[in-house]
Amino acid sequence: MREVIDSRDVETHSPGTRDGRAPEAQAAGAHSHRLQADRWSLRLEGPPIPSDATLSILLEGRPIWNVRAGETVRPGPDMSVIDWPAALAGRLTGWARLRVMQDGKALSTTATVAFDDAPHQFRLEEAGTGIPQIVNKWGRIGRNFAGERAYLIDEALDEACRLVDWLRGRGQELFVTGGTLLGPVRDGRVMPGDDDVDLAYLSRHQNPSDIALEGFELERALHAQGYETVRHSAGHLQLLFPAADGTDRFYLDIFTYFLVNGWFHGTFHAREPAGKVQIFPLRSLTINGRELPAPAEPEQMLSAIYGPGWRTPDPAFRFITPPAARRRYDNWLGSLDGDRENWEDHHRALLRGDAGPDAGQTPSSWSVPSSLAKEFAGGLPPGSRILELGCGLGADARHFAQRGHHVLAVDYSRPAIQNLHTPHGGTGSLRGRRVNLNSLREAAPLAKLANQGGPLHVYARLLLNSLNGQGRENTLTLIGHLLRNQESPAEAVLEVRSEESGPPFPGCLFHAPVDLAALKTSLAGLGLEAEDVPPQTGRREEGALSSNRLKVRALP
Repeated sequence: MREVIDSRDVETHSPGTRDGRAPEAQAAGAHSHRLQADRWSLRLEGPPIPSDATLSILLEGRPIWNVRAGETVRPGPDMSVIDWPAALAGRLTGWARLRVMQDGKALSTTATVAFDDAPHQFRLEEAGTGIPQIVNKWGRIGRNFAGERAYLIDEALDEACRLVDWLRGRGQELFVTGGTLLGPVRDGRVMPGDDDVDLAYLSRHQNPSDIALEGFELERALHAQGYETVRHSAGHLQLLFPAADGTDRFYLDIFTYFLVNGWFHGTFHAREPAGKVQIFPLRSLTINGRELPAPAEPEQMLSAIYGPGWRTPDPAFRFITPPAARRRYDNWLGSLDGDRENWEDHHRALLRGDAGPDAGQTPSSWSVPSSLAKEFAGGLPPGSRILELGCGLGADARHFAQRGHHVLAVDYSRPAIQNLHTPHGGTGSLRGRRVNLNSLREAAPLAKLANQGGPLHVYARLLLNSLNGQGRENTLTLIGHLLRNQESPAEAVLEVRSEESGPPFPGCLFHAPVDLAALKTSLAGLGLEAEDVPPQTGRREEGALSSNRLKVRALP
């Protein structure tokens, strides 16, 4: 733990006061705490911090993370400790100047802290573009479009206007919602740093299946217009507008709102009696000089989404979805996109070479094929067809192609698939396809590969550890179909970790051990047999965690 106070930043303020608080709590605003930090946490030496206080962590004077003390601060000996979110902790290296504000007043002076021994200054910004970044309300590292990048939100609003007009021609009415509605209604302007446009439509249907089908039909129509999309659930579609460097300049969210049994449902959070949320007739709302449709009673919509306190700005706001609403959204609309954004951020960082000290991989490691890939490729007949599920940055897939095999590699990470387009220098072939295995609609078309040539062998290394229950079921069902429905025998090779281990990178949310006995039972139920395959002696990667390997075939 290293910490130096920068005396140039010392200021004097009158103590802040809050009725009913102890005198020591009223001292916030008078530099009542001494700040220390390392790669794992930030520490504030001083009196206890009230649980309802909002804390803002500033990097070089710029707010990068806002938290509620009661949700984030844990007590230590004569200090308050705030653990860095995993997505940020994995990137902290070098030194930085930090400061903490409490409810808008200085809680600490600016302190120069060292996260490790690296000599450089830490900057939270996007490599290549220099766009400032923050920790958003989801705990992820996101762009901050305030300041010189504010023009991007205007470009997003222009795209929203075009989308509204096009959908109106199809008989569907979009309207602004969420943060895009909150800023103009509450503050008369777009919220500073907003990086997307939130839109919604009210479904024509009340049956959840019909609501989902309506959304899928809209998605197909958008694809026909050339839009690139990602589906978070059957009720949440995201339109992506990528930049030349592979990152997203901005995006538009389209949420499906619907009425069921007298209740209004505003995907993904709101659930209120229908009479409390009036949407039609739509009204016009001026946003940055553009006219966009809005709900008839914007205040009712904002109360349903953000609660009755929506009029008061809350930098540390987090969605807390009521259990009754969460059950319905999960069971009716599903959750299809878990962790994709985190994997994409991780893959981009690896490709740039700035993944941080805890990334778990280096350019030399993620570009080198695994020992399992070498064993698998060497045991197949020349020119075999291979389907790799969850290919990541493609080191194994490239090796297969270099050995003369014909490979289709799939992953739901866009930078991973884009990276496959680089030459592999082999006699085989390599194609990449973006497929989200958590979605049966995306996984099922792969079943057609069964008899489009010679035997198709399946390869999935550490994939099952990073899928949710639905994703695992989809993947095993797909493997079962492929192995049972080929004219010539084929096999699948699976590698899983069956013991608890840390996530593959900081910020990874979905990572769990695989119950090996349960996996074998599931495979048997699909008409498959699984054989344990020990790793070859001396071929295990240095520092690699223990894993289990299975060779899977169709039962006779």
